[in-house]
Formats: sequence, C-alpha cells, structure tokens
Amino acid sequence: MKRKRESIFKAGYVIGLLIISVAAFMWYSHKLKDELRGLVRNTLKEVSNQNVLVMQKEIEWDLAALEEIAERISAMGETDEGEILDVLRRIEERYSFKRFGFCRADGIVHTTVDEMADVSEREYFRASMQGESYISDPLIDIMDGEEIIVFSAPIKSDGEVIGVLCAPYRMDGLKEILEVSSFEGEGYTYVIERDGDKIVDSTHPTSFRNMTNIFKSMTEADERNDQAVEDLKLLLDAGQTGYVIFYNKVGKYMYATPLGIKDWFLIDVVPVDFMENTSNYIINRTYIMCGILAVVCAVIAFLIMSEERRKKQRIQNLLYVDELTGGNTLARFKIEVERRMQVHYKKLAIIMMDLDDFKLVNELFGYEEGNKVLRFLSRTLKESCCDGEFTGRSNADRFYILFLYEEEKEIKQRILKLAENIQRLRMSETMEYLLHPVFGIYYVKAGDDNVEDMMDCAALAHNMAKQARNSTYKVYTDEIKEKELQKKQLSDQIEHAYRNHEFIVYYQPKYDSITRKLAGAEALVRWRRADGQMVSPGLFVPLAEESGFVCKLDEYVFREVCLAQKRWMDKGLDIVPVSVNLSRRHLDNPEFINEYKAILDESGVPIEYIQLEITESAMFEKKEDFVQIMERLHDLGFMILMDDFGTGYSSLMMLKSIPIDVMKLDKSFVDDYDDERGERIIRCVMRMAQDLSIAITAEGVETEAQYRFLTSVGCDTIQGYYFARPMPEEEYELRMQA
Repeated sequence: MKRKRESIFKAGYVIGLLIISVAAFMWYSHKLKDELRGLVRNTLKEVSNQNVLVMQKEIEWDLAALEEIAERISAMGETDEGEILDVLRRIEERYSFKRFGFCRADGIVHTTVDEMADVSEREYFRASMQGESYISDPLIDIMDGEEIIVFSAPIKSDGEVIGVLCAPYRMDGLKEILEVSSFEGEGYTYVIERDGDKIVDSTHPTSFRNMTNIFKSMTEADERNDQAVEDLKLLLDAGQTGYVIFYNKVGKYMYATPLGIKDWFLIDVVPVDFMENTSNYIINRTYIMCGILAVVCAVIAFLIMSEERRKKQRIQNLLYVDELTGGNTLARFKIEVERRMQVHYKKLAIIMMDLDDFKLVNELFGYEEGNKVLRFLSRTLKESCCDGEFTGRSNADRFYILFLYEEEKEIKQRILKLAENIQRLRMSETMEYLLHPVFGIYYVKAGDDNVEDMMDCAALAHNMAKQARNSTYKVYTDEIKEKELQKKQLSDQIEHAYRNHEFIVYYQPKYDSITRKLAGAEALVRWRRADGQMVSPGLFVPLAEESGFVCKLDEYVFREVCLAQKRWMDKGLDIVPVSVNLSRRHLDNPEFINEYKAILDESGVPIEYIQLEITESAMFEKKEDFVQIMERLHDLGFMILMDDFGTGYSSLMMLKSIPIDVMKLDKSFVDDYDDERGERIIRCVMRMAQDLSIAITAEGVETEAQYRFLTSVGCDTIQGYYFARPMPEEEYELRMQA
C-alpha cells in the first residue's frame, strides 16, 4: 500500500511538473513573440538611425568643408576671380563636388570648369548673400541639366559678405549612399520632404516607380493605404520617428526618421513577410534549442549528482586552500567577504597587494626562493589581520585583504606598517634586495553588493599606485575608474587610427623676435577621427608614450614634415626650419637614427631645414646613452632643441655635456615674467644660454607685454598664440607665402 501511494505521488509529481512545463513553455512562446515584435521595431529604428547618420555625416562634412574653403578665400582679401579659381582648382580633387563656383553680389558664377551662369535668382545664392551657409532643394544643373543639390557658403571681407562660394553635388551621389543593401537586399530607402515630395528615390525593384510624391504613390498603389497615408502625414507634420504598414503588392513596413537637415525625412522600407519569416525562424530555432538544452541539462545534472559525493571534499580543498602557501584561495576570500558584509557592512576595506617587479626575485634568486617569499607574504598578511579580517591569494604574488576600520586613516597606517614588516625580509646574505609591496585600497560603500566589482576597484587603485612608481598605496576614486576606461578605449583605437590615416600634422610657427618674420615652426601630431572629431593630444600622446607607439607616431611626423618641406621647395617657397619632437622612447633603440637619416636623404631636403626636439626630462634617463645619441645626431648635422626647459631637473653640468643648439623656455617661465623673482630667473637663463652659445626660443607667448619683455632680454625667437596657434599644413603654407 505504501509503495502504491509512493507511485501515485511520483506520477502526480511528474504530471504536475509536465503541466507546469507546458504552461511555462506556452507563456514563454507568447513572451518571445512579443519580444520579437519589439525587436522588429528596434531593428527598423537602428537601421534607420544608421542611414540617417551616414547621410548627415556626408552632407555635414561637405558643408563644413565648403565653409572652411570659404574662410580661406575670405582670408585672401581683395583678389580677382582668376586667383580664386586657381585655388579652387588645386583642391577640388579632394572633394566629392561636381565643381566649385564663385560669384560676387551680381550673381554671375565663375566655375572651375571655365563656364559662367547667372544664379542671382537661386535661393541658395540669396541665402548665402545674407551670411548663411545653405543646402538647396533638388535643382536642375544650369550647365548640363543633371539633377543636383547645391551647397553654398558666404565669402566675407571685414565682416561683410562680398560673394558666395557654391558647389553642386550630384543627386546620384546621395542615391549611391542610400543604396547600401539592408535586410538581405529586401530593404530600400527614400529621402522626402515634409509634404511628401521626393528628394532621393530608390532603384530597388519593388520600390515605387517614377515617384514624385510618396503620399500620391501610396494612394495609387493600393486602396488599403488611406489610413497609412494619414498616419504618415501625422508623423511627418510632428517631426517624429515612427512606422506605418502599407501595401504595394505585398505588405511593407515604412519607418520615417527626421534627417535633421532642412525638412527632409529618411524613409526605410522592408516587407512585412521578411520580418515575420525572420521571427518565425528565430522562434522555431529557439524551441529546438530549448529541447536540446533540456536534454543536456538533464544529462549533466545526472552526472553531477552521481559524482557529487566522491568529489565534494576534494573540490572544497581545491577551491578554498592555496596549495603553495597553505593559506586561503581567492574563492574562499570572496565567500568570507560576503559573510562579513552582513555584519560590518559600512566598516570594510578591500585591499589588493603585490610586489613591484616580483619576477626579479625569481630571476635573481630562483623559483624556490620566490616560493618562500610568497609563503612569507601569506604568513605576514595573516598575522596582520584582527578578528573578523581575512586574506586570500589570487595568483603569483597578488593577494587580497579584508580589513575592518572605524576611520580611514587607520587603514593607511596599517598598510604602511604592513609594508615595513614585509621589507624586513632579507633575501640573501650576500646580496641586498628590498621588497617593494604596492597596495590598492577600496572602501566599501553603502549599496555595494558585488564582491568582484569591489575587488576590481581595489585593482584599479593598485594599478595607479604602480604607475606612480614612488607610491606605496592609492585609494580608489570614481575618477580613477573613468580615467582607466578612457585610456583603454583610446589605446584600442590608436592603432586603428594610424592604419586609417587619421593622424595629421599641424604646424606652430616661430617668429624672429626682432624682425617679426617667420623663422621656423614646430610640427605637432593631431588626431582627427573619420567623422572629423579631434582627439586632444593630452589624451592620446601619454598613452602612445606608455605603449611605445609614440615612436611610430614620431617617425610618421618626421616623414610627413620631410615630404612637406620638399613640396614647398619645389613650389619655390622660402622654407624655414621645422622641428620634430623626439620621444624619450627612442633612447631604447638608437637604430632610429639611421632610419631618420634614410627618410631625410630620400626626401632630398637639406638637413638644416629639419630639427629635432627632445624634452628636458628625457636627458635624465639613461644619461650615457642619451649623450651618445645626441652626439651622433649632431655629427650628422641635425640641430637639437631642448623642449620644456625648466619643467624638470636641469643643471648647468647637464647642459655642458649635451650638445644643445636651442633651448626652449617653458611657458611656466614666460607666465611669471612680471614677477620680480620670475624676471630675474629669466634674465639669468638668458645670460647662461648666451655664454654657452645656445639660442633661446620662448614658448607659450600670448600677450604683447610678454613679447616686449622677452625681446628686451635677448630672446631669439617667439612661439605662442601671440603670433599663431598650431595650424594645418594648408594654412601654414599661406603663412610662408605672406
């Protein structure tokens, strides 16, 4: 009777489980279909947003380029049409416009294809004569009857509009941008105005033929489209994104998105069947995968249960006892932290520790001694713990500690004491070696509930302490995490940017302090992303220094400057020396000298027109190697400039032993010129440089008063915003011609 009751109970249990499973499966199917419908809408939205971004970037880039060219022409002052057209012809191959045109207030356009026309009645001409950059609606090209839109920008003189720079753009070019295949070739795109008139149509086989107005085409395609037309009009009138379903032989989704350019909208179309087929495919595949997973899970559960008893003790030992030190593993540490958080939630600090350059211990004393050090660290950390505190080893020499505290200063005092105890270990009777522990501290805050995240925060603080080199510990802050994220993102992007030719060279002119004539320039690397956004050198240059990539950047700038100087020589311009920065990283590979000399020789530029700048701080790293490298460069004929003089640890003895031709006075000195002590220091530096036959260039000169003072004390050349900011190659070339 008992067995019968057990059988009935088991049967009931199985039936109940089956009913629950079927109900859960039906609920899941319903939810999955709802989710997939939402996915369809989101997919349409994402595709539309991508198309909008592509179109916006193309048009905004071209308009920005035209405005930049207009500014350059404005800077030329009073110039006849011939000179302007010559400038435009030289640059027109860089852009995707059909041609360039220039017209004055009379509306007669002079083009780079030597044709003229009257555009005085064109809307874009009138708008730009009012000082506005403008994009026209579709027009018929006066020259050849092709369908175009026209970009225009005002040309000014002394703040007054004196003419218009215009450039037609083929509508076929916009159409090609939108013809990128989407939804496996089933989707296509239009651009329309708010009133439904066509801007750009589609050549897709299933699109409307010869469309002039989308509302008209929808109405003519199917009588069921009346409501879709009304709904689409409401969306466009409100300037909102959204979709309608219409019929053109088959049902289709139509997703509308404002372009943000005039009253233009992007319309993405995809068949309903295509999207539904995709959803059904996903649902069917999901059902199959659920079935497979259920079987796999059942098998895995059976195997785990059958082996659980035999392996339980062994697994616990592997998880919780560190085989090398006999202490706690990281897994045990995490469990203990979670337990203690329930009692000491607001008084916990998680600390990560390792030794600076622990690998040297293994290399100098052997791995057995290294293991002894790890066991010593485990014992020392354990002895430093009070009731309720805990330690655990992650890997190698990395340990984590959980401390309790009342005030934060207690943690810092205990860490300094712990570091002192660790440094008492004597590695060898014959060799003196001091261990250097480094700590990262994270104070647990209200709301923290993820031990992994808290340990990561301690690790970030530890990394900052290690980078500082002279710091025993660092406390985690949100700023540390933000900086690490930014560094990681930029580091990942730098190599791609280099391959994508996103790095460019800017030039900051230097002027003779007496004649005020151009005397030279400094070449500076800049990062301009593919979308035109500039990345601050203060962000990417330190990362390049840290990774060693800066050597590749320096060589790129050197090569670009050599080629630019050669181009200017061939044009007959009076070139002046350009200095190129040399990173301290080059000290690790003196072979760069031969590479630089080969680049210079290949360019054909005389060596006196290419100078090299090295920062003052680099002189104190590997001094003997540095002196040899500088002497080799000097022997080849390079002029050496010492950059940022005054920011490091300069001394007269260093200047005496290193062949420096030019000393660049740092901006921090220039800013203090009107302070009595600052003025005396500057005069002293000037006299010292004159005695050593070293020329002086002042950096960061921004005011007339600074310029006059520096000239009065004998400064040779001036560099700074007072004369010019860093500028692109084209603008610098105009400076040489002035």
